[in-house]
Amino acid sequence: MNASTFWAYSLWRAPEGADLLHSIPFNDEYIQCAGTAGAMAIEVRCVDPDGTAHQYAVGKPGGDHTGDPTEEIHWDEGRHSVFVHPNEVFTADEAAVIFYTYFLTDKVSQPYTLRELDMSWPKPDTEEP
Repeated sequence: MNASTFWAYSLWRAPEGADLLHSIPFNDEYIQCAGTAGAMAIEVRCVDPDGTAHQYAVGKPGGDHTGDPTEEIHWDEGRHSVFVHPNEVFTADEAAVIFYTYFLTDKVSQPYTLRELDMSWPKPDTEEP
């Protein structure tokens, strides 16, 4: 992952019986990452039984989330970025372990932490015209 020609990876479970040679159906639950092999952010999306979706930033244990996120992760040749906390920055090797466990269990395992993201639109600090 170089943040220019290849900057993201997503993983989700296809529905039972899906014909993956015909099309790749999307799933409402997934894990994704963006950035570079040296610094990337990981997010996971889960849906409650009542249909409520939650998006989380994945982090290493022990992070301090009292202030705003300070680490900026860039991708798509710098056209996009996200701010995360220092404990939410991963290398490709670290991410591989998280993605492999998600592949096996559909969950982010311990000791990793989840910080819920506000996905409402418009963003709370943006004024509408």
